[in-house]
Amino acid sequence: MRLLDRYILRLIAVPFLIGLLTFVVILLGEAARSLGNAIFGARVPPLLIAEYLAYCAPQAAVWSFPFGTLLGVSMVVTTLTRRGETTAIRIGGVSFLRFCRPLLAVGLLASGVAFWLTETWAPVATNKSQEVFARMTQTQPVVREEFNQFFRDQYGRFFFVRHMNADANTLEDISIWQEDQWGRLVEFSTAKRAALEGRVWYLQDGVTVDFDQYGQPAPNGTVRFRLKPIVLEQALQRYYAEKRTPFQMSTQELEDLARTMEEGGKDTQRLRVELQFKYSIPCACLIFAMIAAPLAFRHSHMGSYVGIVLSVLVIFLYNGVRSWALAFGLAGTLPPSVAGWTMNVLFGGWGLWLLARTK
Repeated sequence: MRLLDRYILRLIAVPFLIGLLTFVVILLGEAARSLGNAIFGARVPPLLIAEYLAYCAPQAAVWSFPFGTLLGVSMVVTTLTRRGETTAIRIGGVSFLRFCRPLLAVGLLASGVAFWLTETWAPVATNKSQEVFARMTQTQPVVREEFNQFFRDQYGRFFFVRHMNADANTLEDISIWQEDQWGRLVEFSTAKRAALEGRVWYLQDGVTVDFDQYGQPAPNGTVRFRLKPIVLEQALQRYYAEKRTPFQMSTQELEDLARTMEEGGKDTQRLRVELQFKYSIPCACLIFAMIAAPLAFRHSHMGSYVGIVLSVLVIFLYNGVRSWALAFGLAGTLPPSVAGWTMNVLFGGWGLWLLARTK
């Protein structure tokens, strides 16, 4: 690594962390506001609230890495240009693209870390935050009115409920299936309803079928029942505490859920769109680095804080395009891959054009 690269990387560390932490605090503030609306009037210990927000932090960090990259690159280029160091570096025979190499490397590294977070820590921390939320509200698995709902429990079982009857506090027309580690069906159960008696849920009027390793019903593996206890409390608490959005699941979980819904003949457009966004959002770090460097270089004469202003403007533009693409994707107007990558293709093309035009 050349001296120039090390120098630029040292400079970018502080503004990158400032941008990252600032956006994390903003997102956690929004989470705290939503939490306040949900537990209004409840006496919740401050440590429990702090624990909930701590578990929300990894997901907030995933969304904050692009802003940290954008602010860090903008501030470094603005500072070096206003101090005349960029000019001196270029007089020494270094091209602008070579000057940007460590900045682009930071963007690429930030994209990798953001994707790693969204695949590892973020889903686990989100599950923990839901458990903490359930403790705060002391929720019981009381049914809310819903139709055609899919969810998964802590044992890896998949549930489909045709009707969650809020008036009777029952689940109606339930299908439950469990797969092994290779994705093969090992057990399938159906029941007309599930009702809560005390703290135990019971399936009523149903049948359970065991399957062999070839996916065929096992001999004597079909059992009919009138009442069958089932562990549902934690699954429903996780489902209701804050319904997990696709961004709060790993890509594998999304793929599994989409495949399960497709096997049941359900529309998976929404899940496929969200899955594409899980890949595209972390890539924004690299794209923002491509945009920020030439923009900050061109407009550094406007003031020391031009990097901050440019960062805010680019974030607003990017989120605007992302919101429209997401809306059209969820509506089925755009294919999932087009909806998920439109903003990256547009802004990535803009960044390449700016880099090519900056001499």
